[in-house]
Order: sequence, then structure tokens, then C-alpha cells
Amino acid sequence: MKKFIVFLLLIGVALSFLYVRQELFKERYVSLHFEVKRGETLKEVVDRLSKEGVTDEPTLLYYFGRYKGIEVKSGCYDIKGKLSPVEVLKELTEGRPCLKSFTIVPGSNIFEVDKLLSQKGFCKEGEVLKLSKDKSFLKGLKVPSLEGFIYPDTYFVNRESSCREVLKVAVSRFHSVVDPLFKNYTPPDRVKKALKDVDLIKIVTVASIVEKETSLKEERPLIAAVIYNRLKRGMKVQCDPTVIYALKLKGVEKERLLYKDLTVNSPYNTYLYSGLPPGPICNPSLSSIEAALYPADVNYLYFVANGRGGHTFSRSYNQHLKEVRKYRKWLNGS
Repeated sequence: MKKFIVFLLLIGVALSFLYVRQELFKERYVSLHFEVKRGETLKEVVDRLSKEGVTDEPTLLYYFGRYKGIEVKSGCYDIKGKLSPVEVLKELTEGRPCLKSFTIVPGSNIFEVDKLLSQKGFCKEGEVLKLSKDKSFLKGLKVPSLEGFIYPDTYFVNRESSCREVLKVAVSRFHSVVDPLFKNYTPPDRVKKALKDVDLIKIVTVASIVEKETSLKEERPLIAAVIYNRLKRGMKVQCDPTVIYALKLKGVEKERLLYKDLTVNSPYNTYLYSGLPPGPICNPSLSSIEAALYPADVNYLYFVANGRGGHTFSRSYNQHLKEVRKYRKWLNGS
């Protein structure tokens, strides 16, 4: 009788072992975004894993975790694949950072970047504008300004990142993409004759004007050529986006300009002052930077909207006036 009882006990132990093994190590398909919060205990994590369908036996998983000394770490985890409950639990020991995304749109200016990053919770309102005037911060980033050097892209960063850290990521992206283009750059004659001393901030300034003048990639080298051709001849650049930016610096929001706006006293007003503005007016796309580096080989001096999303380019002022009249006629619907 005793032998039989011992036999039954051994059978029970074996079955229990098989059950535990089945529950803890059997693989099942898991697709889960899971956050371990700061200060959360192993038991709390296991209970939540149970609610997510990872395990049917949270108590077994908890005691197994304690026995093995598993320490879960705060962070965000994307877990996908055929995994056992134990394997899922071990995944949560790596302390992966929780990421948050933000997108710098090509052509956005420093004011728009400030608004975006404050809405995303990385910066306080106005903090980007303040840092844009912090010379030591700019020196550390190796840029003359934030405007123009915050590279347009989508970023995924630790959601606990500070304003400075986020800006550093975006400016570092600029350096990694644009610096190699400029490193061994030999300016075309059109660029050399227009700018005299060619440097990166002048190129980015031209690119920023190009970016705001057209959304068509194929037009950008043409508009860059117009800017350089006018500078070479000693003509004022006379681009509306520079005036819009000049007004923005004075706290005035404008999308369409009136004639009186062209007289605003600002070094960014290319109707009033000769040469380029003192710096970029937005953060340009790579295609606009490439257009500023390598403008089209054309002799255009003027351009005007054509009513079809693009522009008509002219070599002479008389031809330009004809195209302006056509555009105004189109605007009036006649």
C-alpha cells in the first residue's frame, strides 16, 4: 500500500512538473506593445501580462521569476513572435527606452519648430526661440544658427529627452546628411560669381528661399539660378518669403503680402536690401540644398506663379510683365 501511495505521489509530481513546464515554456504567438512603468513590481508586471493573454498562470510565472532572480526594468517593449511566457518575461529585463516621434516638415521655420516641440512636450513654449540665441549652445552644435540647420525628417527619440537633446538630434542629422555634400564642394561659376565667399550658411540661406518659393522639386534648381543670376548682376533678390519672414520676426503673421509690406525695415527684406538675408528663413529640404549647391545652367532673372502650382520663368523684365499680367488675369478668373 505504501509503495502504491509513493507511486501515486511520484505520478502527481511528474504531472505537476509537466503542467508547470507546459504553462511556463509552451510557445504561443505574441504581438504586444508593453510598457513597464518606473517602480512597477514583478508581480504587477506579471498580472498585466496575464491580462494581455501572455500566461494563464500568473502565479506560477511570478514565482518562477522570483526563483530565477528576474528583474524587470522600466521601458517600452515591442514583443512579437512565437514566445513562451518565460521568454516574454525575460524580454522585459532590457530597459528599452520609451520613444516618441516628431516630424520636422521641410520649410518649417524656427517658430513652427518651437510650437511643434512644445506641443510634443519636449520643450517649453518659447524655449527653442531662446536656445536659438544661445551662442554657447549653438557653438556646441557647430552651427551659426538653429534656423536652417534643423534637418527636416521624422525622429524617434526617448520621450524623456530634453529640449536641448531633441534639437541636438535634429542638428546632428543635418551634419550627417549635408556636411559630406559641402566637404569637397567646388562651387560652379554661377555660385562663385554671385556669392564671392561661398560658405555653408549662404548656401543654406539660398536653399531656404528656394524651399519657400516652390514645392516642385524640378523647379528648385531654376529658382536657385534666378537668385544667383540676380545677385551676380547686383539686382535685389526680391523674394516674397523673405518679407513674410521679416514680418514674422516683428510678430506680424502674413501669407499674402500687400505692396506696403514690401517696405518693412528688416535686413531680411530682399526688396529693400541688396544681397542675401543675414541667415536662412526656414529649414530647407535636401533637394533645395542640392539646388543651391548646383543651380540650373539658365539665364532667367524673373519668375511668377503660373496658376498651375508652378512658375513661369523669364529672362527679360518685359517678358516677365507679360507673364505677371497673365497670372493676374487668371486670378481674376477672366
